[in-house]
Amino acid sequence: MMKRYLHTVLAAGCVSLLMLASCKKDETKLVADPANAKGGTLAASASTLVLTKATETTTAVTFTVTQPSFGYPAAPTNTLQLDVSGDNFAAPKEVVLAAKAGSVVYTGLDFNALALSLNMKTGVAAPMQVRVKSQISTAVAPVYSNVVTVTVTPYPLISYVYVPGAYQGWNPATADSLKSATGNGVYTGIINFVGTDLTYKITTAKNWNTAYGDAGSGAVSTTASSNLTAPAVGNTQLVLDENKNTLTMKAYQISIIGDGALGWDAGDDIDMTFNNGTQTWSGTATLKASGSIKFRLNHAWDTSYGGANGVASTTAGNIAIPADGKYLVTFSEATLTYTLTKQ
Repeated sequence: MMKRYLHTVLAAGCVSLLMLASCKKDETKLVADPANAKGGTLAASASTLVLTKATETTTAVTFTVTQPSFGYPAAPTNTLQLDVSGDNFAAPKEVVLAAKAGSVVYTGLDFNALALSLNMKTGVAAPMQVRVKSQISTAVAPVYSNVVTVTVTPYPLISYVYVPGAYQGWNPATADSLKSATGNGVYTGIINFVGTDLTYKITTAKNWNTAYGDAGSGAVSTTASSNLTAPAVGNTQLVLDENKNTLTMKAYQISIIGDGALGWDAGDDIDMTFNNGTQTWSGTATLKASGSIKFRLNHAWDTSYGGANGVASTTAGNIAIPADGKYLVTFSEATLTYTLTKQ
């Protein structure tokens, strides 16, 4: 009887062990494999783009993307990186792609804006490098696609806003302008405010249909009724950012100074006039070959430019005068060039 009982107990134990064994399930973990992660692939529909205003609404280029591999199914963030050739993506322009997007399409206008944002010269063919950065988290290093090179010739995309105010009779049709060289919504210019009334507004055209007023704390709005006010009489640099609806203002005067003109002392500056259309400063001065000159900002030495052979620099020496006489002098901070034209 005891033997039979033991047999029954042993049998039951075996059944229990079998049940435990059959119920146990190994846990499967999905773990990224950074060592074997691979970037996706990138292809461009064109390798050479000559962009023009006439074709700005048509498709210029399509980039086709395949997804990267991190060793398990993942939803990476893919970012298109664009940079000029030779910069090695040190500070690329980045465009985050839609989730699982297989392609991205650019019109001529949009891709031209990207090229200009990389400071590519208009009318000049130059290589642009493009790749895709893919990342699943900040804890895992990103992977990159192959690099595609596209030769791009951008065109100028210039837009303007206007600054009517008391300084010129509140007439938008004749008001000076602020300029956006790339059409990116950021407008810069220098306005010479005169008189005792320094109020003004900024219009998007040479009329009063749409005008920016003062919304307070450096903000502007097309619904604000209050006028904007310059900080002081004289040349003032205005920077309007339509993307952020902000406006910054600061005094900005370039002058000629040196013993090739009136001298190096305070009060010897010869103020120049700014042209918002050409983005250049100009002025006439009687110059002496026995001396030299520099250009400086706001009658101070914090920012000054010397130069030689028409090329200006903040690190260059004084500018030599070729001969005594009256000169038309021009200077461009945008291109760091100057001219001395004898009259």
